[in-house]
Amino acid sequence: MLTPPSNYCIKAGYQSRLTPEYFEDDQAAGTDIVHQPDVYELAAHLARRLGCTHILDVGCGRGRKLASLHPEFQVIGIDFGSNIGYCRANYSFGDWQTADLEQPQVFLDAKRLQHTLIVCSDVIEHLKNPEGLLTSLAVALRHAPLAIISTPERDRVRGPHDMGPPANAAHVREWNLDEFSELLSAYGLDIAFHGLTCNNDRDLEKKTILSILHGASWARPQHLDAGNFRVIALMTAYNEEDVIYHAIKHLTDAGVDVYLIDNWSTDRTIAVAQPLLGKGLIGIEQFPPEGPSGTYDWRPLLRRVEELATTLDADWFIHHDADEFRQSPWPELSLKQAFCYADRMGFNAVDHTVLEFPPVDNGFIPGEDFAHYFVRCSFGQRPGHFLQIKAWKKQTARISLAATGGHAVEFANRRVFPYKFLLRHYPIRSQQHGLRKVLSERMPRFNEVERTQLAWHRHYDGIRSDHDFLRDPSSLHDAEQPDFLATFLLERIAGIGVVRATAPSGRDAKSDGKALRLAAIARCWRALQRFWVSLRTG
Repeated sequence: MLTPPSNYCIKAGYQSRLTPEYFEDDQAAGTDIVHQPDVYELAAHLARRLGCTHILDVGCGRGRKLASLHPEFQVIGIDFGSNIGYCRANYSFGDWQTADLEQPQVFLDAKRLQHTLIVCSDVIEHLKNPEGLLTSLAVALRHAPLAIISTPERDRVRGPHDMGPPANAAHVREWNLDEFSELLSAYGLDIAFHGLTCNNDRDLEKKTILSILHGASWARPQHLDAGNFRVIALMTAYNEEDVIYHAIKHLTDAGVDVYLIDNWSTDRTIAVAQPLLGKGLIGIEQFPPEGPSGTYDWRPLLRRVEELATTLDADWFIHHDADEFRQSPWPELSLKQAFCYADRMGFNAVDHTVLEFPPVDNGFIPGEDFAHYFVRCSFGQRPGHFLQIKAWKKQTARISLAATGGHAVEFANRRVFPYKFLLRHYPIRSQQHGLRKVLSERMPRFNEVERTQLAWHRHYDGIRSDHDFLRDPSSLHDAEQPDFLATFLLERIAGIGVVRATAPSGRDAKSDGKALRLAAIARCWRALQRFWVSLRTG
């Protein structure tokens, strides 16, 4: 174990508080504000995916957020003083323990820790000496699969020039993102993810550090050798000549092979893709084999994907559209390496978080790299966006995709990886492309039985010839910002907070009204421009 720098990795000259006040959770009970509202939702999400039966809250306070996880999980809370007294008096369930968190502890026996997810939220900043807590976490993670730890991000809460002590009289010291990462690493803790979460449900500001720590049962993904591991993307396409080349190329560059199923495109989709045959593109077929059906029959296409996943030789498969780009949860791991890691850790399916990249202008040139051109996005909000289990390990029996409309692969003993991958979606590339795709190439071809009996193909309902497909860039997030992945950590790996993430980051919720008004003005101006053009052209 390394010896941390003075003052626990905080910059030189920082002044810690010598005599902090006891944090009695009653102080926070006088308002309806929920602090760090997403931490326990994340804990429940990860515990479900990991098959944990227990959640241990180190520094549980009065246990309100922990208690909400019962009876789905058996809960254990550790604190001292009036906080733990309240828990014992008010919650008949649970295991409520008293401990001095500044001293090394053995939280639970090894057998129980194997099925326990650990939470340590808003605690470490209260301790005069955090070594005992960090040492205890390191010991517990020899057996427990995972721990979540959170604390205020000093630079975002106080400003980058703050030299302490913290304004909160119960806090001893506060870290920024880099300092806290250094501190955790100094105590031998394996940081799987490190980013931000909301401070509270009133301000919804990304001012709290959140780190996910892996236990000894997890291998380090950076040390992974995926040399002989094979992933095949089963890509369906119809009239995607403007993006098909780079859609395939992005996958093959990431070590993923592609099999293209073309639904009898009327443009040059196949011709543009053909030069990639033998360069990661392993096959092209037109479906249905007897010729165009005249309608977009999604269920037979999905059944063809099911069949190919049985006959082709691969370790994993991806159900992939031609207007998508997939990303690993870890930027340093390729897509192939990330699937290999999920497989090595005993999981056989992967879910995704959807990022929608709409056009903000009409400047995209067909054939350009769409993933480089479109950089502004919003998180997918449709119900189907929250169910995207579209990658799986090859099964001996046939998998099912058609039953869920392609949203979730189904098979016996499915075990979904705890962390979602990113699915970057580029369905519309300009105003003209949107009108042609939706009104000419999609809606007239939708299978009416699938629409009426299965309620599929409803996402374009309500779109008319005057629809504005262009979005104001100020209403979108910039996915190329260096802090994007850290700022939206929970949204991307767990889908938590996505509904709140519609407004762009940076100036927080106070600027949303202005952004929305500007977006409305821009939409009206573009509508007037289209009206003027229609008058001139008759």
